[in-house]
Amino acid sequence: MRHILALILSLSFAGAAMAEDAPKAVNTVCPASGHDIDPAVAPIKAKDSAGKEVEIGVCCNKCAAKVKADPKKYVAAAEANKKL
Repeated sequence: MRHILALILSLSFAGAAMAEDAPKAVNTVCPASGHDIDPAVAPIKAKDSAGKEVEIGVCCNKCAAKVKADPKKYVAAAEANKKL
């Protein structure tokens, strides 16, 4: 019984640690289109004016390509949670 309890506890902690590793976008509005972001589309990494890395969420792969082409252009809009 002790072993089962220990296994359950270790698995619950492992699941929590894995959930924290998922990228989290700083925005909920796509800075390229103005639509809601799609969590299925991977956020684009960029650096803000202070050099801090941010994750920019986008609504689709077409907008992802636009943001990837010039991520610095979209950082301020993403942080303000609005369309550029």
